[in-house]
Amino acid sequence: MSEAGDNWPALSFLEGLRPGPEESVELALLASYSADLGSIGAALLALAGKDSDAGRGSPSDFADAVERLRGKVRIVIQRGRLAKMRRTPRIAAVLDQFVREVDFDEATHSWHPKAALVRTRGVNEEVGWRLWIGSRNLTECVNRDIGLLLVSGEKGATSIPGVDELARTLAERAALKGLRSASLAASIAKVPWRMPAGVRVERLRWSAGFGDQTVPSPPMGTDEIVVVSPFIDKPFLERQAPAGAKSVRRVLLTTMREIERVGPSLAAFDELLALEAPDYPNGDPETDSSIAASANGSELAEDEEEEVGSGLHAKLLFIRKGQQRRLWLGSANATMRAWTGRNAEVTAELVVTPSVEKGLKALLGMARLVAVPSAEHSPDAAILEDEALERARSQVAARWAVQLTISDEGARLTHDSDLHPGGPHPDEPDIALEVGTLHGELAVWPAGQPVVDLGPIPPAERSEFVRLRVSRNNKGLSWLQRAPAEPPLGEDRDRAAFVRLLGVRGFLLWLAGLLADDGSEAEGDWTSDESQQRTGLSANPALDSSLPTLEEMLAAWARDPEKFRAIERRVSKYLPAVLEEAKQEEPQAADMLRRFDDLWSKLCSGLGVAETKGRRQ
Repeated sequence: MSEAGDNWPALSFLEGLRPGPEESVELALLASYSADLGSIGAALLALAGKDSDAGRGSPSDFADAVERLRGKVRIVIQRGRLAKMRRTPRIAAVLDQFVREVDFDEATHSWHPKAALVRTRGVNEEVGWRLWIGSRNLTECVNRDIGLLLVSGEKGATSIPGVDELARTLAERAALKGLRSASLAASIAKVPWRMPAGVRVERLRWSAGFGDQTVPSPPMGTDEIVVVSPFIDKPFLERQAPAGAKSVRRVLLTTMREIERVGPSLAAFDELLALEAPDYPNGDPETDSSIAASANGSELAEDEEEEVGSGLHAKLLFIRKGQQRRLWLGSANATMRAWTGRNAEVTAELVVTPSVEKGLKALLGMARLVAVPSAEHSPDAAILEDEALERARSQVAARWAVQLTISDEGARLTHDSDLHPGGPHPDEPDIALEVGTLHGELAVWPAGQPVVDLGPIPPAERSEFVRLRVSRNNKGLSWLQRAPAEPPLGEDRDRAAFVRLLGVRGFLLWLAGLLADDGSEAEGDWTSDESQQRTGLSANPALDSSLPTLEEMLAAWARDPEKFRAIERRVSKYLPAVLEEAKQEEPQAADMLRRFDDLWSKLCSGLGVAETKGRRQ
């Protein structure tokens, strides 16, 4: 939001997460209703300051981001709303450690907030905070969303009531080791925040999802009410269009789908405006043919690719009374379920200037004026089938009490029948439930059977993410969920996955980039399963030139001994796995790596840098 121009300025969500050039992220708690693995990876790259302008990063950038942010970042989403990708990269298995799911039963309430709370530390040890509140889910879908970015500061800054409740709940749901929710809430309550131009934040409204909120009501003498939401219901709209207030101008911006569904009661609004419906992640719903394409790792043909839209996904309530302008924005749709507390939601209540109001009117100007329907639209058979699959998804997610066991023989899912005796299956018996590992084949999970075997999983591909699908006839719905692993998957899994993706040359490029610390971009894209060049030395002379020189190592030590020690810790962790990989695939590269290891070990010993004993093979 800005005083410049009528349109609200466009700001990338990732740009709001990215720390400054002299900052590093110490803690990041993100909340979203839905997410996908590609966007989670992009968020990690941004938080580590390793993403490109397009939100992408190389395999070595991705590995570095995971190493930096392990134990510092959590993304909290509604269980059952983690979308699969058209083609899931194998390295995405390591993202399970950053995701936690809320087990709300969506038949009654949902985890629906969209927020990000980030703590950074500068080179002079100063602590900074960033807080984002908005309507955008952590998915790759492109929609018309809105958000409010606040940054801590001193000059002209002020504390905001309600921030502590948001911080406390995010910390409790994140369950990060060593993070105390009460302590974080107390710290956040004291933080002064700088407001965007034209905006004063009165408070944050946090609803925990247990009926503890009230709906804003227009005061007597209100001149104008504007409701913007992709989803609406009659009771909420009736609160914003009270009978007898004839002088109030009422405007509603929503989608044609909702206008047709709600019907003639919308005549209470003076202007009825429509924009396209928002896009949602892949798999909502999908056909058997697209499931097969996904399992085979193939992309859709160019003329079959899903269109990138700009549908309406912003949620706003604007009330003007004389010269006073109030604006509510955040995650809550214009429904009683959202505003009376049945969902977990976060909304910012603002007092805004006329220039900010112009931005709202510019959004309204993008919509088309439509007539009030003469009757409510009855859903057809296809819509009813989609709704049945959605109910089945929610039922499976709500009943999910499953543990993943991984051994040399393979992976196995075991349902806790004490928690849900009927298993995780949906109510309708003709809707099938299938499960599989992140990159394995789907297998039918028969009702009444508490255990299902998923087959062997290579160490580099082991993940707590499980693929699920509900289907009936020729139509299905796919998504991902976590199943806590026993024994837990640790850093060894991450290293195996990175070494498999990076290859020998990729590892050396990563090491060279760490030593150079020059901000130069590495090669490749982490979402590709094609590892960086794995050919041997005779076919790839460039591999030899990828080796860091003694001069580069000494320069890195002279520039920052503490960073050099951090690099040594990574070499100690990763080099054994890289050597093992090279011995199997590139014997010449293995000989070269052993010579490098000998040089590196002698240098570290001479500099007094501690190294892990027994690393050399």
